[in-house]
Amino acid sequence: MTKFNPHRNLFLGSSLIGLVAILLLILAPGSPAGEVGTRNLTLPRHPLTLRDCIAIALGESPKLEANSFDLLAAGWDIRAAQALLWPNVTGSVGGEAFSGESTGKFGIVNTTSPSGGGVNASRNVDLAGIALFGGKLLYPIFKDGSIFGFNDAPAVELKRAQQDALEWTRHLTREDVIFRVTEVFIDTVAALNRVEPIDHRVALLERSVDIHKEEQQKGLLLPVDVQVVTKQLDGARSLSTIIHQQADAGYLGLLRLLGLKSSGHIRLSHTLPDPPSAPDAAQLFHTMLARHPSLRLQLANVNKAKQDYRLENYRLYPSVALHGSGLYVTDFNSDAHDLVGGVTVSIPIWDFGAQLNTVRARRDTYAAEQARLGAVGNDLASDLVKAYRDIYETSESILRLEGEAGKLERDMRVAQSQQQQGIATPLTAIDAELALVSKQEELEIHRARLLLRYAELQKAMGGTWKWIP
Repeated sequence: MTKFNPHRNLFLGSSLIGLVAILLLILAPGSPAGEVGTRNLTLPRHPLTLRDCIAIALGESPKLEANSFDLLAAGWDIRAAQALLWPNVTGSVGGEAFSGESTGKFGIVNTTSPSGGGVNASRNVDLAGIALFGGKLLYPIFKDGSIFGFNDAPAVELKRAQQDALEWTRHLTREDVIFRVTEVFIDTVAALNRVEPIDHRVALLERSVDIHKEEQQKGLLLPVDVQVVTKQLDGARSLSTIIHQQADAGYLGLLRLLGLKSSGHIRLSHTLPDPPSAPDAAQLFHTMLARHPSLRLQLANVNKAKQDYRLENYRLYPSVALHGSGLYVTDFNSDAHDLVGGVTVSIPIWDFGAQLNTVRARRDTYAAEQARLGAVGNDLASDLVKAYRDIYETSESILRLEGEAGKLERDMRVAQSQQQQGIATPLTAIDAELALVSKQEELEIHRARLLLRYAELQKAMGGTWKWIP
């Protein structure tokens, strides 16, 4: 692929478009003006390739960082759900001070001492105090599908399914980051590589305008001929400005994706990678249906709905809990204690159908997620077909443009040779070169677009087929 050097004033433009692009990239939503979160990175000394940019972006992506914290939180949720099914022990310490006299059948305190030497109903108390120490044990033997906490209870399996969903979401997020960096890198480098050809086109049109004016003054051309070529020159200059601004915007956007300050500087390799050979469609289709992260994510959602349904269904059943408590009371002269243990069976009797309707809702949600699994597979298959169609159409356009560019190059050489021999006019040679430059520029655009098509194919495959890491 032809390699071009960037214009030396590429990133020094001061046009309104460039300023707007810079402001949009610098001012992050919700951040104070001028404050951009960046990190100190050690960049390689060589110009950054696409692989370099992807490696840096994966380490600096806020989305991937957020996914990592979500996974950590999901792990703690699993432990918390499991811990709720094991014995729970609580303790209490308290103190009470009181004074007064018996108000009737029940005294101020009636069980402070087994020996009767403490406070009782037949005595007045000017001021007395007691200390209480207690402890409670609660062990759910059967609750919400958990049996002593040893089986795969729905509450725990629900949290595990949520963790699986987050894990597969992270895979999809990683591929999204790779695609975004690839898209910005290819667009930026393609714009940089188009700067010199467009500037060359402007120079050719300027020469053509001068020659047209001279020919008009000699009466060999009409004023309309000068107007036509002048409009072409104005359009080429406008296009040159736009391509400079596109390169500026892409450069600043790439800085942001790499976690660098907008005032930073990086050197980019101006050579785009070669496109891969088209993979086997049948193999990709079977691989996609077996390993695609979107399908795995939906399977995790199906499992979440299933466990939620099981959880609500078990709440229709009685629950059994082992409980025990101990109380120790002292007035610092005498003491007493109390120990209680037992089994509690809680039976849902009547709630006007609230829980039963909840179970029915979770059942239907479970069925909906199962049906949605097939829809996800259909969408992925459609995306794969579309990706291959776009690759074919772009490849066919490249073949056509290569043939046309070859013919135009031959015509240009013939025109230049005839000009040297005095057979053809300078305008003929300039027009032939302009046609060739325009066609070569169109060819480079389609070559960059083909790379984007393969990047879209990798994203559509969820990373199960890789062209770039």
